[in-house]
Amino acid sequence: MNIPEKLIELRRIMDRENIAAYIISGTDPHNSEYLPAPWQQRKWISGFTGSYGTVVVTKNEAGLWTDTRYFIQAEKELDGSGIKLHKLRIPGAVDYPQWLTEVLESGTKVGIDGFCMSVSDVRNLKNALSPKNITIQEQIDLLGEMWFDRPALPVEKIIRLDTKYVGESAGERIGKIREFIRDNHGDAILFSCLDEIAWLYNIRCNDIAYNPVAISYAIVEKDKAHLFIKLDKISQEIAQQLAEDGIELHDYHHLFLFLDEQNKENTYFIDTNTCNYAVFNHLAKKFEVREIESPIPLLKAVKNTTELDGFRLACRKDGVALSKFYYWLENRLSQQPITELEAAEQLTRFRSQDKEYVSDSFGCISAYGPNAALPHYSATPEQQSEIHPKGLYLVDSGAQYMHGTTDITRTMPLGELTELEKEDYTLVLKGMIDLSMLYFPKGSKGCNIDIVARLPLYMNLRNFGHGTGHGVGYFLNVHEGPQSIRPDLKNQEMLPGMVTSNEPGLYREGLHGIRHENLIVCQPKAVNEFGEFYQFETITLCYFDTSVLLIQLLNQNEIDWLNAYNERVYQEVSPYLEEQERVWLRNKTKAI
Repeated sequence: MNIPEKLIELRRIMDRENIAAYIISGTDPHNSEYLPAPWQQRKWISGFTGSYGTVVVTKNEAGLWTDTRYFIQAEKELDGSGIKLHKLRIPGAVDYPQWLTEVLESGTKVGIDGFCMSVSDVRNLKNALSPKNITIQEQIDLLGEMWFDRPALPVEKIIRLDTKYVGESAGERIGKIREFIRDNHGDAILFSCLDEIAWLYNIRCNDIAYNPVAISYAIVEKDKAHLFIKLDKISQEIAQQLAEDGIELHDYHHLFLFLDEQNKENTYFIDTNTCNYAVFNHLAKKFEVREIESPIPLLKAVKNTTELDGFRLACRKDGVALSKFYYWLENRLSQQPITELEAAEQLTRFRSQDKEYVSDSFGCISAYGPNAALPHYSATPEQQSEIHPKGLYLVDSGAQYMHGTTDITRTMPLGELTELEKEDYTLVLKGMIDLSMLYFPKGSKGCNIDIVARLPLYMNLRNFGHGTGHGVGYFLNVHEGPQSIRPDLKNQEMLPGMVTSNEPGLYREGLHGIRHENLIVCQPKAVNEFGEFYQFETITLCYFDTSVLLIQLLNQNEIDWLNAYNERVYQEVSPYLEEQERVWLRNKTKAI
């Protein structure tokens, strides 16, 4: 079926069920950003391939709600589908709950799949709809009877990480959670976020492309720990290791059966921002449920010394692969153009030469010229551009190594540039350098320091529509919280040990896009009569091309930082390069 045919069939089922609107949330039972194949409902019903968005279908209309990162992409992918784009995070934006109150009649019903919406999202929806007496019909998977070739749950085997990689045993991490339970006077806590479970039990898998996690639930009690997972994913050896850490195994589909057998006097902790509504509802019918913020995101965001050493090693390996890639690209383009996908595949080949490389950490954004104006552009065999030795080429990429995760963007000049391209390139780099050099007081949140990366753009009447920085997992999801660097308030201060991206950008539709990105680690700086101060350690190691900079736009401190950074890249990366590559990198990193 094509998209219009799917909408016709869905509306037929909605009419049978007496549902006036159906919501496809675009997530899975675990609140994942990137989805395992069985839960890629949003893509299946709409054709939209972005990582954020909600589809709503009524009897007469269909819409996709997404944010500024995907406006251009969504317009293209929804063309001819019968689904209208609704833009979020812009002045006057109307989100889908409010929209539903405007288009539905009083007393009608809205259908949702309770396993694929969080408790907080369902509550927000109910709050919006209740004044019009519009009710929600929960736990309805209407796509299930239409999607005949829906993939089954993955059966990939899990691996366990030795403490030489992660610095802590699963038993030690479980102990921290039990301390949280005791301190808050509860009996058990249920986790549903896959990266939280992977961190807690030191397990990794590849159930979701690029995200080394396993589809699972976890429950930690005062004296026991449980993992709910497809049992054929676990070898006898790993089952024994888990047992030694006091972790009992259960089938993934037996979560409700397990809960039904527990003491009804127990008090369960649940994070309603991430737990799906169906699981919460089942718990709340039998137990006292107390709503908390999961303690794991902050625990895993503050990396220990073993993890930070692993990150630094991963970034050095990445720097070697990227240097080889850009050397190869420059030489290849001197002979003939190549496609965006060919370039991305070659970069993956360079990374995969390392024995501890596992996979890329997300789909490579290989974007030449105007394509780079789409912040989350994805080249396909059917729709991509050739790269030529002129203009700008943006590559946003990363890798999963056994000892760390990388995320790096470089926008490289491939030949002659316009003055506007040079100016934009310089201003974005200026903002990235300024944030890299920042000292800031303890207690600062991401919104307090975001302005530093944007100020050079603001002062030239320019801006970008995405966050400046996100947390990065340790051989885990490339996007993680709780910290972020962006203009809107997120009530989490920056703490020593947090690994965050630093990636300002600028995008001109139809012309070019520029983003410069490094990973930075929050570190102590000094303590004096004014308090405690922090700074950032830059751990990414890949040169910045200085040949097209408008140096008059940089101050001396910025020039000194850039020269020192490029020199450090040369010193740390060049020993792993061939002689001709070293000579080339020496030229790229010479001082300005």
